[in-house]
Order: sequence, then C-alpha cells, then structure tokens
Amino acid sequence: MSPPDGRCAFLGLMALAMLLPTLALPVVAMAILLQAMLGALNLHAGFGLKRRAPEAAPRPAASQRLHFSVHLATHSEPSAVVARTLHAFARQDDCPEFEVIVLDNNTADPALWRPVETLCHALGPAFRFYHEEGVTGAKAGALNIALARTSPAATHVVVVDADYEVTPDFLAIAAQELQRGGDAFVQFPQAYHGDAGPAQGLSLELADYFLRHARQANLAGAMLLTGTLSVISRPALETVGGWSARSLTEDAELGLRLHRMGYRGRFVDRIVGRGLLPLDLGGLSLQRYRWAAGNIDTARGVFGGLPGRTTLQLFAQLTAWTNLALPCTATLIGGGAALALGHHVEASRLLVTLSGIGLVLVYLSACLPMVLGMVARGRPSVRAFGVALTARAAMILPSALGTVDALMGRPGSFQRTAKDVSQASDAVGPMLPALALCGGVLLAIPHLPAAAALGAVLVALPYPLSLATRRRLVAYRSALPATA
Repeated sequence: MSPPDGRCAFLGLMALAMLLPTLALPVVAMAILLQAMLGALNLHAGFGLKRRAPEAAPRPAASQRLHFSVHLATHSEPSAVVARTLHAFARQDDCPEFEVIVLDNNTADPALWRPVETLCHALGPAFRFYHEEGVTGAKAGALNIALARTSPAATHVVVVDADYEVTPDFLAIAAQELQRGGDAFVQFPQAYHGDAGPAQGLSLELADYFLRHARQANLAGAMLLTGTLSVISRPALETVGGWSARSLTEDAELGLRLHRMGYRGRFVDRIVGRGLLPLDLGGLSLQRYRWAAGNIDTARGVFGGLPGRTTLQLFAQLTAWTNLALPCTATLIGGGAALALGHHVEASRLLVTLSGIGLVLVYLSACLPMVLGMVARGRPSVRAFGVALTARAAMILPSALGTVDALMGRPGSFQRTAKDVSQASDAVGPMLPALALCGGVLLAIPHLPAAAALGAVLVALPYPLSLATRRRLVAYRSALPATA
C-alpha cells in the first residue's frame, strides 16, 4: 500500500484535533516552531542585497576553448513555441561554437514534433532532433539521453526550457562569465514575456526568488541550479552521474550533488532570456507544488560534509517555497469543531489559539520577506505590488500540500506545465471553496479566541485570492499569440 498523501494526512489530523485535541497540541506546537525557523531563513535571504559578491578577474579568452551543447527536452510542446526558441539560438552572435539537441520524448501526436524536426533540418547541422518513445524519468531522463548524444567537442551543457527565447548575445555572455574563473556552472535568472503588462505582478512574485535567495546564495558561493538558462561544465555533469530522475526538481538536486562533490557555481544577475508563465491557475499551483515537494525531498541531502554557511544557504534556497499551513489549518478546523461541541473546552481553546498563531506565522513567513525585498529594491507600482502579494498568498496552499507530501515521503510525480493557450483551464479545485466555507463556519463559533478568529480568516483567504490571481492569468494569456 502506498503512503497517504497530504490531503489524507490533513483529514486525519483534523479528526484527531476534534476528538482528542490534547494529542494534537504537540503537532501544532512543532509546526509553529518549524515555521518560525523557516520564516527566519526566508527573512535572512533579504539581507545584504545591496552588497555584491567579489568578481574574479577575467581570464584571457584563450584560457579555455569553449564549445556549447544546448539541450532542449520537449514533451507535447506546441511546435510554434519550440520554433521561437530554436530561431533565437540560430540568431546567436559572436559566440563560441555550439550545437542544439532537441530531445522530444513520449509525444504521442506527430503533428507536434514533426514540424520541429523539419525546422532543425532547415537550420543546419548544428541543430539535431531526436524523437524517443518509452523515455522514463521525465525531463531528467530526456536530458540524460541528450547528454549521451552530445558532441565529444562540447565543454559545457546549456539547459533551456522549450519556451525560452534567449537574447542574441546569450551564449557570448555565458562564455564571458565562464572565463572569469573556475566555476563548474553559471545560472541566469528566469524572466517572462509580458512582464511590463498583465504579467507584471505575477513575474515580480516569481522573480523574488532570484532577487533575494539567489543573490544571497551567490555571496556564500552556494548557488543551486534552477532548471533553465543553466550552463554546466560537461565534465562536472558527467562526473556526478548526470541528471537524477528521482527528484521533482532535478535541477536543484543536481546543483546539490555538484556542491557535495566540491564543484561551485555562480549566479549571474542578468536577464538573457524570457519564457512563458503558467497559463492558468492549475498550472501555477502545480508548478508551486512541484517546487515545494521536490526541493524538500532534495533538502534531505544537504546536511553533512559542507561548510556551515554553504549548508545554510543551500537549505534556505530549498525551503524558499516551504510552509506548514496544512497542519495548522487542520488543527484549527478540528479544534474549532471540538470547541463548538463543548468537547475538551480548555484544550480545544488552546489548540485553536496556537493554530491561529501558526497560520499568521505562515503568511508572515511567505509574504513579509518579499515585501521588504521589494521596498529595498525600489517600490513597484501599487498594482504590481498588489498582484504579487495576492499571488504569493494564493500559492500558500499548493506549497503546503507539496511540503507535507514530501515530508511523508510521497512528493508526487513530475507533470509539465502546459504552454498551449488553447488547453488552458480556469477550473478551481474543490479544496479552496471547502476551506473558505470552513473558515466562515469557524467565525460563527461563539467566544472564539482572537488568534483563532484571525486564523479562520486566513483559512478562507486563499479562495478569493486564487480567483483574483486567476483573473490576472486570464489577462496574461489573452495577450499572448494564439500559438503560445
């Protein structure tokens, strides 16, 4: 029998809090303690943002002859989206030699991958296309196949998602950065199309990771990989065994293994490409779940054998999307039911008070560091600020589900984020309105402690915030070309 997922654990804890609130008290107390620690780490990632990591003196260009192998792993991607990515590489200027390997895996519809194959042939021998069936390990499995087919001359592997259009100087900039010193990899920030329009606030929320966590990790020499716009030494990648299919976040997991083997990387704070945001609320939630679950699963390997400062920064990056809202919400609802029924009144009152405090800590941990970081960097427009804050709070629930699933040893399976506008859906899962209803019922309990009442509001809050975020995503995809 497979272990239960976070939703089952949620219902079980809620039942325990309702029937035996005294036994649920240690659970919520532990959740509060851990959430306070996570909040402190998240807040710490905003310190020292104005400082710059010391830059190594550039080496002569002849110190290393570079040859890039660009790897695009695709699965059921719209051919027009992949075509724009390939054309962007065809326009690279004043850069070292390079090849582009497109590894299409398990795409059932030939109408999606045949045009990409034709385009690769038209772009010349530097562009190679492979279609493979029966590939296991999702993106990591496809990238390992591409690695095995890389030219012997290649010195570095460049990983780019299928929807990213890079700037004409991307590979030239990557070459310049690699000549600065002995970095096994360099990581550029992710950015998105339309971030000056409907997507401005959403892209601002996602950019917060790079503006705080990545910059802070770079100061400590502890940067991880983030999956696209990554440039990795081929010998280092092969030495650590390539990509692991065991993690939902194969990028961060690889970055951790590189660090543990003594390799170091660097964050280059320069936008060199833009991709697509998730096109609907389900896609955004799925992405956030994957980041939280995969990174928590990876974090198990952080401790031991690394310097303390490096360990701290690696752990801070891996827990950037983590929160413990689920146990606090379960004990609040269960304890509230016990209180309403007059069952173990004193223990129930204490339980709902602590649960409310825990939920306040969750929201502060997720939102306050981002707000302070925005203020430190210069205030964005009120509208963009509001959209970013709304999206961050709306994503607390999928992050919480991912956190609990990973802690229980079942982080789920890899699922790609859809990039086809015609396939976007505006459906909202049943858990959000159910929690909103529970929050409203809790507020109706007589003599509810103030902390519990505030917690009840926070239980209900993700539903309206998710609806507001959905509206922004609808506006975003409406502004995209129909082929996106």
